[in-house]
Amino acid sequence: MVASGVISQRLGARRLVELLGDWRDGGVGYEELSGSIALLVRDGAIQPGTVLPAERQLAEALGVSRTTVSAGYRRLREARVALSRQGSGTVVRARPAGPSGTEEPGAGGAIDLTVACPEPWGGLPELGALALAGHPEVFAQRGYDTIGRPDLRAEIAARYAARGLPTSPEQIMVTLGAQHAIFLIARTILGRGDRSLIEAPSYPHAREALAATGALIAEVPVGEGAAAARLDTVRRVSPRLAYLIPDHHNPTGESIPEADRAALIAAFAERGSLVIADETTAELTLGGARSVRPFAAAAEGTWHADAVVTVGSLGKTVWGGLRIGWIRASTALIERFEASRRTGDLGTGAWEQVLALRALERYDEILTERSTQLTARHRVLREQLAAHLPGWRSPDAEGGVSLWVDLGEPRSSALCRESARRGVRLAPGPRFGAPGVFERFVRLPFTAQEDELVAAIGTLAESWTSRSEAGSGGSLPGAGLV
Repeated sequence: MVASGVISQRLGARRLVELLGDWRDGGVGYEELSGSIALLVRDGAIQPGTVLPAERQLAEALGVSRTTVSAGYRRLREARVALSRQGSGTVVRARPAGPSGTEEPGAGGAIDLTVACPEPWGGLPELGALALAGHPEVFAQRGYDTIGRPDLRAEIAARYAARGLPTSPEQIMVTLGAQHAIFLIARTILGRGDRSLIEAPSYPHAREALAATGALIAEVPVGEGAAAARLDTVRRVSPRLAYLIPDHHNPTGESIPEADRAALIAAFAERGSLVIADETTAELTLGGARSVRPFAAAAEGTWHADAVVTVGSLGKTVWGGLRIGWIRASTALIERFEASRRTGDLGTGAWEQVLALRALERYDEILTERSTQLTARHRVLREQLAAHLPGWRSPDAEGGVSLWVDLGEPRSSALCRESARRGVRLAPGPRFGAPGVFERFVRLPFTAQEDELVAAIGTLAESWTSRSEAGSGGSLPGAGLV
């Protein structure tokens, strides 16, 4: 079955109920249903081409009337989130279109807070000119490779050494961003039925990378006082692969205390586990740029050191469009990753690598500017929340790109539906954990401009007090989460 050129897969009623979680909020039933499904489509939890459950089956699973489901599906079709196909049922469109028919995120004046990524660093044009002038030979070469330019690998290795983790260029592979690196590691290490581990909440696409291998996924908590629970979970699960964000965690902004790190790495190593340490946001500090010791450095000099596979990226520090990331691991693992990679992609572009090399030469300057920028925006977001939504709470953060806000009530999806209708897009809390969990939370990035943050919080305050109007928001275009 095909919808808009996409091969269809059928979504069971029970699975959709799990994904919907606590979708009711006292509003109009069919609007809340269609809005909740639209959010799942927008955030990637339901893929394009998916066939939604039959109306009768979903009505029985949800405990609502078939009329409610029928009206909800009709609303999805009217919003161009889904379409009807004879013999197939209701099928999710390849790209949900916006109110004006556009498919571009941010169209129609909407403020998009589903993406936690700053705007491009201002020095990129100059950087591009320098790269072009200094490396014209790159355009006479093949233009891609699966391991990375020697000079770029050496620069990345040198930066790790400067941060307290001695590294050789042979321990580095250059990738197509951090997400590509995570998927590559997962598919190389994990097989169907293997045990894996992820923090809860965590970066959604990392969970998807683990799930795509057919691995079983266990969860470990994040936050203050979680050290004992982390160790207990590692010892009980003995995962083949784990995924952690040790510094300036996405979405909570928290960091694993330095005192807990060596014991945690040792627990993984003793059980033959590998752990991905995602450092995409590690060097985004608030209150001024400062050096952040890599997670793997806590095990340096011990046999545990090779248990950590570190992932980094320039996506959030320099530019989301600069698809350059890297893996730091033992040389034996780097060889395995490269062998695995050759079956999946042709490699990383040479021009992007040259641009990355120039960026890393000015990285301290870039990080200083980012810290100043994000610190100001973090302060504005905090001030606006205190003024307009004083009942919401979030942990203090020393870095990263977002606040993990406790709403005090399990109304995250309902809030996101209503705020979308009013022009502010958010990623609901359940997107960052198992289906139906974290309905009390919402991620609020502080990567947008100050005036956008002020406007967004004003809209969220209106949405929060508008229970009876909680609507669909399903007509907004899709967006990925980063």
